[in-house]
Amino acid sequence: MDIALIAAKILGVYLVVSGLFLIVRGKTVPHLLKDFFEHPAIVYLTGAVLIFLSLALILQNNVWDGSWRMVITIFAWLVFLKGVAYMLVPDALHKFVTKRFLTLPFNVYGVIAVAAGIALFYLG
Repeated sequence: MDIALIAAKILGVYLVVSGLFLIVRGKTVPHLLKDFFEHPAIVYLTGAVLIFLSLALILQNNVWDGSWRMVITIFAWLVFLKGVAYMLVPDALHKFVTKRFLTLPFNVYGVIAVAAGIALFYLG
């Protein structure tokens, strides 16, 4: 099976589950973020894991041909940049997340994530 198909299915399921979490338990997210960013070692290790996993996907599927596989590549690059931000500028990332991400109700983000997850799973 093509790596893009596997990645689309995995990412699709992840986005659906994450979106449902945001819809059902969204009010706990500010507390989770606060606890997460209070532990620099965990933030650093999360960044390292994100970089490792995203690079594995980028090296296997760095497709820029305009097809649906390019969506997987874009997600992989975004995860890579998030991992770099966790490692190099965690305080700036924390400020950005609390100012930008916490402005809309989490239900909105949840619906977007569920829709994107279903679309990706369907494409895969």
